[in-house]
Amino acid sequence: MLEIVQGLLHSQIFFQEIFKKYKEGRLRFSDIGNWVDDKGQSPLYNLKEQCHSFFRNKGKEPVRKNEWLLDLVIGSIFHEAMKLRENIYQLEIYRPKYLKYKLNIGKSAYERNYFQQFERIISKAEQGVLLGISEMRSLFHDAMEQLIDLFKEKGRNPYLVRFLLEHHSLLQKVYGPQKGKDVLGFIFEGGLQEAYGRAGRSYLLSGHYDLSSRHFSKALKLGPPHNELLFLLYFSLGMNAYYKNLYTRTLSFWGKLISIRLKKYFKKHYARQLEEVCHKMASELNEEGRPKLAQKALSLADQTKKMLG
Repeated sequence: MLEIVQGLLHSQIFFQEIFKKYKEGRLRFSDIGNWVDDKGQSPLYNLKEQCHSFFRNKGKEPVRKNEWLLDLVIGSIFHEAMKLRENIYQLEIYRPKYLKYKLNIGKSAYERNYFQQFERIISKAEQGVLLGISEMRSLFHDAMEQLIDLFKEKGRNPYLVRFLLEHHSLLQKVYGPQKGKDVLGFIFEGGLQEAYGRAGRSYLLSGHYDLSSRHFSKALKLGPPHNELLFLLYFSLGMNAYYKNLYTRTLSFWGKLISIRLKKYFKKHYARQLEEVCHKMASELNEEGRPKLAQKALSLADQTKKMLG
C-alpha cells in the first residue's frame, strides 16, 4: 500500500513537470514516452498494475471505499496519460508531414479528401492534448486530497507514520512547503510531536533502538516537556549503547530512569527487559574484572525489580 502511495506521489510530481512544459509550449513526446506505455516498461504502467493487483486480490478481506476509489483514480490517470501520449505523438510526428502534404496537394478527389481528414485528425489531437492535460490535472488534484483522508483513516498504522516522516520532503514537493508541513497536523492532533512519538514507539517495538532514540529526541524538541517520551528516549539510548558494548553509557542513561519523575512510566515489559540486561552486563563486567561497574548494574536491576512490586 505504501509503495502505491509513494508511486502516486512521484507520478504527481512528474506530471507537474509535464504540465509546466505544456504551458510553456515545449512539451515533447520524449517527455512522456518513458513515463507511460502499455508494455510494462514505464513507472505509470507499473503503478497501475501494482494497484490492480493489490486491491483486487485481497481475498476475503473487504476492500474499503478509499481503496477501490484510489484504484479507480490511478487506472483513470493511466488511461488519460496513454491518450495524451498518443495525441502528442500525432502532433510531433505526423503534423509536420500533414503540413508538408498541404503544400503539395494535388487536384484529385481522394487527395482533397485526405487533406480534410488530416485536418480533422490534427484538430482532434490538439483538442485531445488540451482535454487530457486538464483531466489529468484534475484527477491528480483530487487524488492528493484523497490521500490526506486515507492517511487520516490509517493514521494509527505505525508503518504509515514512519513512511510520512521518512518522505516528508516528498510531501512538501507535492502539497507545497506550507501544506506539506501541515499534512501531519491534519492527521494527528499532536502534530509532528505525536508523529515522531508514534514512529519512535514503532521502532522501539521492532528493536531499532538507534532509530527510536532519534525519533523520541526529535519529538521532545517539538513540544513542551513530555516525561513519557523522555523515559522512552533514555530507555532507547540505553539499549542502543548496550548493543554497542558501551555499558557505562547504558548505566548512565538508565540511572536517569530511576528518578522520581519517571518512575510511573516503568511498564512491565520495559522493566523486565532492563532488569535482564542489567544482570547480563553485571555478569560480563565481573568476568572483565570491573566489579564496581558490575555492582552498579546489579543495583540498578534491584531498584527496577522493586518498582514492579
